[in-house]
Amino acid sequence: GDAHRPLHETATARFSDLPRANKGVKEPRILIHAIHKGEAIGKAVEACLGYWGINDKLFTVTIDNASSNDVACAHFSRMVRRTGCVNDGKNLHVRCIAHIINLIVWDGIREHGVCIDRVRNAVKYVKNSPARILRFKDLVQKANIDSKSSLSFDVPTRWNSTYIMLKTALKFQRVFSGLSLPDGEDLNDKERPPEPEDWEKVERLVLFIEGFYVLTKRISGSHYVTANKGLGEIASMYDMLNNWEQSGDLNFQAMAIAMKKKFDKYWGDVDKMNKLIYVALLLDPHSKMVIVELTLTDMHGPKKGMKLANDVKEFTYSLFEEYRKMYATSNIPDCGDNMSMDIDNSVGVRSDYVKKLKKRAERLKGTSGYAISELDRYLNDQLGPEEEEQDALTWWGKNGQRYVILTRMARDILAIPLSTVASESAFSTGGRTLDPFRSSLTPKMVQALLCTQDWLRAKGVPIVDVEENLKELQEIEKEVQRGESNDVDDEVVFVDSLV
Repeated sequence: GDAHRPLHETATARFSDLPRANKGVKEPRILIHAIHKGEAIGKAVEACLGYWGINDKLFTVTIDNASSNDVACAHFSRMVRRTGCVNDGKNLHVRCIAHIINLIVWDGIREHGVCIDRVRNAVKYVKNSPARILRFKDLVQKANIDSKSSLSFDVPTRWNSTYIMLKTALKFQRVFSGLSLPDGEDLNDKERPPEPEDWEKVERLVLFIEGFYVLTKRISGSHYVTANKGLGEIASMYDMLNNWEQSGDLNFQAMAIAMKKKFDKYWGDVDKMNKLIYVALLLDPHSKMVIVELTLTDMHGPKKGMKLANDVKEFTYSLFEEYRKMYATSNIPDCGDNMSMDIDNSVGVRSDYVKKLKKRAERLKGTSGYAISELDRYLNDQLGPEEEEQDALTWWGKNGQRYVILTRMARDILAIPLSTVASESAFSTGGRTLDPFRSSLTPKMVQALLCTQDWLRAKGVPIVDVEENLKELQEIEKEVQRGESNDVDDEVVFVDSLV
């Protein structure tokens, strides 16, 4: 990038508000200035958490697959061991599923580079000439093709745009065959017009990629719960890839094998997966343990799958025990409490002892025995009816009185984001990029714009394009900063939350 243009990274804190569960999840943002080293990223985010007063409440960190992020996550793990965290921070690291899907899809797309390039060049040939566009529209009318779609270019770094380009071009396949597309010996293989077998490959490719396209949109939402969808979507990918591996088309077998190899790298070894992804599905009232068991046995076979399911259940109970200790209204009394007796009054000693045991039993109902049965009751209850159009977080908000401690656990786990980016950016290998003008803004002002945009979109208010005045914005920022300290470390910049 431009050496004179400041670089920024965004960190987003996500939390849920169960008493008003219909409002979903909330995401305050902070902007970190030009940091690429893992330890520096870790220190910057730690400073932000400290500013918000939640550095002892860090639960998980969802990050892209990069070595610097792994280093940052190691820093967070050390931090939570100092400040305290559920499960001692052992499940802190959550890998961005959208980023992994991108890597998987690109491995498949590369296997069909020639046919994609041929369709792309055909689209460019039409779109680059007004006369050819008119000719194309005329042929569409003569062919009686009823479509509101129009040809579109793709962006090489965004595979969803390639998917849309190919899907749209397929609708006009007959029209392309009626055009005099450039052909000749001077053209290389990729520049030649698409042939019938190319269109067949594109048709199957579109069908295949569509599953990943829909999946990515589902898990990249930023204003609704996605954690409980993670395991199911991973299993869906596994099923799709297995089906294509058994395809009679050798080209698509090769594509599926290449994609499956990447899939196995990240999700083939269950020990490398964050166990909270399994627990999130268990805490979905429409799934619970039975869906976890079926999913794992489908992916890993009956024997290994059931072993994994039992491990998930055991982990859930151990996690629940931590929450019980944190939120129980009363503690288990010491074995010696209320056990002293008047030796002189030996008459009725046995009946007094039994009464005291019963009193202790009543107290225990509010602690361990009661709390464990709370999880048992949830697992033994029937699955929530599918016709109920409410997400898991809303369900827990409505049933918080029935499962007091379990609701707190569900609140934390269901708030875990599976993607580091919103759906509009999830398909890009380049991530979210500021345009040249907004890159010239000060980091704090970019932070303010990002937060404001999120809040407006969350309320369904349309965003109005305005022509920003840089000088005016800087004056506004000076007013905001008035009275604040200007001593900010170079590696930890603009940690203020605007929430």
